[in-house]
This record gives sequence, structure tokens and C-alpha cells, in this order.
Amino acid sequence: MDWWLASFFLGSILSLFIPIVPDLFVLFLLISLSITFFSYKPLRLSSGLFFGASWMLFNAFNYQSLWQENNLNSLELAEAPQWVQGKVSSLQSSADPIQINRDKKPLRFNLNVTHLNSKKLNTIIKIRLSWKNAKFAVQQGQVVKLKVKFKPAHGLANIGGFSYQTWLRSKRILATGYVVNDKNNNVLMKTNSIRQQLFNTYKSLLPEHDLSPLLLALGFGSRSELNQELWQVLQTTGTGHLIAISGLHIGLVATGSYFFIMLIIRLLPLSIFNHLRFFQTINIRYFVITVSLGVGIIYGYLAGFSLPTIRALLMLSIYWFSRTLSLHISIKRWLLLTLFLLTLMTPFSLFTASFWLSVYAVSIIFLTLWRFKNMLNSGNTVWRFIKGLFVIQLSLTVMLLPISAVFFQQVSLVALLANIIAVPWMSFFSIPLCLLSVLVMPFSESISQFLMAFCIDSLQALWHYLSYLSQQTWAVVKLSNMNIQLLVLLGIMSVFYLFFQLPIMNRSLVNYQRKYVKKLFVGINVSILLFFTLNIQSNKFNEQESTNDTNWQLVVFDVGQGLSVLIQRGTKTILYDTGAAYPSGFTMANAVILPYLQHSGVAHLDKMIISHSDNDHAGGLIEIQESMVINELIYNDKQTTKNAVCLQGKSFVWQNLHFEMLWPKSIVSEENDDSCVLLISDGKHNVLLTGDISKKVEAALLQQYPDLNTDILVVPHHGSKTSSSDLFITTLQPAFAVVSAGYLNRWRMPVVEVVQRYQQHNVKLLSTAKSGQIIFTLSEHGINKQSYYRDLWPFWFAH
Repeated sequence: MDWWLASFFLGSILSLFIPIVPDLFVLFLLISLSITFFSYKPLRLSSGLFFGASWMLFNAFNYQSLWQENNLNSLELAEAPQWVQGKVSSLQSSADPIQINRDKKPLRFNLNVTHLNSKKLNTIIKIRLSWKNAKFAVQQGQVVKLKVKFKPAHGLANIGGFSYQTWLRSKRILATGYVVNDKNNNVLMKTNSIRQQLFNTYKSLLPEHDLSPLLLALGFGSRSELNQELWQVLQTTGTGHLIAISGLHIGLVATGSYFFIMLIIRLLPLSIFNHLRFFQTINIRYFVITVSLGVGIIYGYLAGFSLPTIRALLMLSIYWFSRTLSLHISIKRWLLLTLFLLTLMTPFSLFTASFWLSVYAVSIIFLTLWRFKNMLNSGNTVWRFIKGLFVIQLSLTVMLLPISAVFFQQVSLVALLANIIAVPWMSFFSIPLCLLSVLVMPFSESISQFLMAFCIDSLQALWHYLSYLSQQTWAVVKLSNMNIQLLVLLGIMSVFYLFFQLPIMNRSLVNYQRKYVKKLFVGINVSILLFFTLNIQSNKFNEQESTNDTNWQLVVFDVGQGLSVLIQRGTKTILYDTGAAYPSGFTMANAVILPYLQHSGVAHLDKMIISHSDNDHAGGLIEIQESMVINELIYNDKQTTKNAVCLQGKSFVWQNLHFEMLWPKSIVSEENDDSCVLLISDGKHNVLLTGDISKKVEAALLQQYPDLNTDILVVPHHGSKTSSSDLFITTLQPAFAVVSAGYLNRWRMPVVEVVQRYQQHNVKLLSTAKSGQIIFTLSEHGINKQSYYRDLWPFWFAH
């Protein structure tokens, strides 16, 4: 059975690595093959592979066919606003629209849509909406009718960046959009969910304190109130998992309620009921187990039954079920049953980092308890607790470094120091106090407020320590892709060193394990020294390669409706434009460009060139200036002593590449037509960057440079009808033309006539909206093109 469960889970994982979801006929064949394997006894254990893959792909097919099930054309719906009716499914932080608008933040919520344009849907679809200048506040559980503009779920697609598309799919969100203010927008049913009502009451009772948002996160799983300062401390110290309701929290609640109820029962004079037949047949322990599981489920409901909560409840249910029925289930089978049921219930959770972090962490805990069980079981109770806490936290800190690096591109060097204090402190004080304040609130608000204040005091005592650790300059190390690969390699070696080294039988096992822990410290120090030594050597190697390598890359980022292009040779780089910045604080620089530079091991920019001052080209300038060193800024709009300008006739040589500035002649305050036009050449290939120039500038360029040609053209003005004249395309004769535009943008760029124009001249037209990030590698052997969706991350769940 264990092997079948493991193969089912493995099959589910392997199904993630195919580029597209097969059609229904192929899925039927796969299921038939699964049944055939299961029927044939020698192959029965392997049938789990096909069952797992079938289940995952069936769910993917079902998700992707929701538009068809409702007879809807998603692309047509995206062209104009639609009226939707449905129930709000996400917890909302405020019931006051005045407060929402005062904060100048758009209202964000998920809506389970039941009606579209007054027509009932065959299947409910979930969409995520934002609402600027909301006329009223929506609450979880309410049924609303709203005028919205939405489009199919989509996200920016860049190496090193956050995959919003994958996140949306993990939540089964089918579309995203915004609410259009209209006098007919209204709430059809004003009844809030019980969770929302409790949340509103709890929030109104919370004292004004910087740490109050932590109680909302611990009690209700709502992290929208956490500000940047709180997040910074949690991320730097590696303690973010403590405020995400998961196994630790559910386990504490269930275990605490179990022992509390058992204590109450022992104190009650129940012997007077012994003569009752019903009382003689009931097993008190079973009753207490049922109640403790119920308390855990209630806490899960308050947390919104998030994926980590469901995982924890499943593990707890399997454990209590086996205890109740007196079944002996090994830890291995317990874990495998949990993974099997999780895959059945929440198959898309396999996309998420939290799933793999929690599964890996639980596995490390049990492996550590197994590996050091004799040592941890020796001594008195207090000493066993201290040893267990230290050894488990040490193992978690070391073993989680590689997987944390893979998902977050950084590691915390203070995580051990932070968690070894924070975990027991939160477990014994902050989390129980917070939960008690929620539970007693319906009965006594004054007692609840007292517990809230007590909880905040406990958090404040801990926060001073965590804040001190987070302020250390060495607290966090950001990692490039090369660093992550080295760390993963060291992690694999550490796993084998820790858990698969056979004990020496001639010695006492306890003494051996004590010496083994001491050796662990030496191993950690050696690993850290080895990591930084290899890191320094790899950086030197990259520096040498960048000067000797004849290959160079042109990276066109997917920054939505904007532009950002990186010219790269090794770790040497020039950035052309930065994409947009938005009033919410979101910037393409922080979401796309800086993560890619970190991924590539780029520590500074040799040059940054801003084509012109439009937000979609220059919005991220300040963010990048504050984040890394820029040796030279070329920007016509900001003429200071530190800046160079882009004017016709200027040129420079960088890394054996020749850069020639073709436009503008002078700065005449015509934003788009003042764009810096740049021709890059390696002697064999040419690349032309055009900014937002119009047909007028195109004609001027052809007149002054009649022999102008290029292999790669970044299409002017995102494919607008004001640019890309027929003569311009005919003269340049590019092999590739790249449009940087947003998915289903409101201007419908690139416009149809421009697309047709490029196609008529047999130019390979690419769009970041369809392809994601595009990387051209230019060498003496030719031009190699890679796109995010087809080559860099070609998996069905990511696009």
C-alpha cells in the first residue's frame, strides 16, 4: 500500500512537467491504462503513477474548460464591461467604505460568480476583483451585483519573478478584473458570514498598537493588515511561518483542548453517573478526541480553511482516527496517506511553495526524531524538551535552507537564533492567548480585550528581539541562481550526512548521537565556509567569462503595458527602460527586473538608459537607483551633472559591442518622439531599440540612415497604429520583431493592422503578452530565441 500511495503522489508530480493539458480522449486513454495496470497484479503497485497523473490532469482539464461549460467566450467578454452577480468569498478587512477610500488602497476581493448579465451560469466561476473609490464595502458572505471589466487569469512571466498566473491557478481563480463604478452596483443580500462577523467584532475591540495586525493574522488568517515593516522583520528572521495558520497552530489548539477537557473531566464528580447504561458504554477518551478535532476544525474555519490549514487538519484527523480505532499506522504511511488525501482534495496545492515547505519540514522533523531518538529520550523532562527543541530547530534551519533558497532566492542567517526563541514563546504564550481572546469574545468582550492586551504584551517582548536580529546587516543573504544550485548541492550532502550515516554499533548509541550533534556543528561551519568559497570562485569565473565570451543576450522583459530591455554579457549589463510604477506601490522594477538581476548574479548596472519619461518606460527608475549601483545613467529628462544624455551622433563601445544613438537630434519636449533610439551591433548582428517613436520619426531616421537594417527590432510604441510604417519595416527587414505590451490591454496593442503589416513582410512577430519574457542569445553562429512559455518554463500550470 505504501508504494502505491507513493507512486500516486509521484505520478501527480510528474504530470506537472508536461507543456499542455491533454484533451479528453487522451485522458480517457490514461485512465484506461491505469485500470489495466491495477487489474494486472504484477503491475498493480505501479498503477498509482497513472492514477495520480490522471487525477491531476483531469482537474486541470476541468479548470480550463469552465468557460466552455458556461458557453462563454472569454476573449469577447474581456472587450467590454459585464454585469456579474455572486457571493463574496474572501474575508474583508474593513466594513467602512470611507476608511477604504481614506487609505487610498483599492478594495480587493474574490467573487464566486453565479450569474453573468442576468443569466445563470451552469458552473460557478471564481474571479478576483479590485475596486478603486468603492461606493460601499463588500463583506464575506454577501451577494452582490456589480459592473466589472475582467479578462482571463494572467500574470507576468519572467525568470526569477513571482508567478501570479500559478498563484491564481492554485486558488482556482479563472479571471481577474476591476469594478466599474455605476449607480446600479448594489448588495443583493447583506448577510455576512459568521467568520466575517467575528472578524469585524474582533477588529473593533483590538487596541491601537503596531502589533495588532499580528493578532488578526493569528486568529483569522488575515494578513492584509500587515505593513511593510512587520513583513520585513518576519521575512528577515525566517519567522513568517509563525503567523501563517498551519500545522503548528492547529496542533497546539487540538492538543491544548484535548488536555484541557481531560482535566475538566477528571475534576468533575462523574462517578454519580456510573449507574446509567449510556454512561457505562461511552468512552470518554473518544469523546474528548472528537471535541478536540472539532475545536481544530473551528479554528480552521476562522482561518478560512486555507491550504496549510487543510493539510494540518487532515494529518490531525488521520492521527486521531487511527488512535480511536486502535490502528497501528507507521509515520511513513501517515505521511503518505496525508499526501494522497491532499492530492485528492486540493490537487492544485502542488503548485504552491507552502505545500512543499510544510511537507519537507514535517519530513525533517520526523527524520530528526528517528535519527536522534535515543539521545532525545534520555534525561529528565525539562532537559529532554530543551534538547528536542534545539536539535529539531537546528535540523529545520539547516535542512530548509536549500528549499527556501529555491522558492525565495534568499536565506536568513538569523533564522536559528530567531526560531529557537520565537517557536516556544509563540507556542506557549502568544498563540494560546490570541485564540482564547477569539473564543471568549462572544461571551465577554471585556475579557477578550484583556486577553488581547496580554497577547500584544507577549508579542512585544518577542518583537524587540526579532527586530534586533532583523537589523543586522548580515541577517539575510540574497542568492543568484548559481548560489542556489550550490546550496541545493550542499543540502543534499547534508541530508545524507545527517540521516543516512549508519551508527557505530560498538559504542553506546546515545554517546554516539551526542558526538554526532557536535560533529553537526563542525559540518555546518565547513558547509558555510565551502559555500562562500565556491560562491566567490563562481563570481570570479563569471567575471572572466563575461570578458572572454563572444555570446551576448538581449532580454525583453514581460512588464505588461510598458518596456524594459536588458543587454547582457556574462554579469555585465545595460538596462534600457524600467517598466511602469503604480500608485499602489507596485513597480515592474521590483517585481520583474530586480529579481531577474539577482537570479543572474548581477550586482550592479554598468549603464541605465531611459528612452523617455513616460511612466511605462521610466516608472521604476527610482526603485532601481535605490536598490543597486548604476555606474552611468543616460536620461534626457533629468539633465544633471551626474547624467549623460542621448542625442543623435553620440556612441560608445561596451564589452566589444558598439552602441550608436540615432535619435533624438535635440530635446523638444515631445515625449514619445524624444525617445532615445539605440542601434546595438556586434559586427554581425544588429539590434534596434526604438522607444515610443511615431511614423514621423521613423521617416526621419530612414532619410538620415538609408542603409539602416536590423536583425531584431523592438517594435515602436508597443505596436500602436501611430508607428511601424510599411516603409520602416521594408527598409529594416528584421528577422524578429518584439512587441512589449500588456495582455488584452485597453488599447488592443499590437493593433491588427500593424500585426498584418509585419506578417506581410515575413517578419517573425513576437509579443511578451503571448510569449512572456523573451531572451535572444546572439553569437557568431546565429541568433537563438527562447521564450518563457515555450522554452524557459514550459509547464501547463504556469500559462
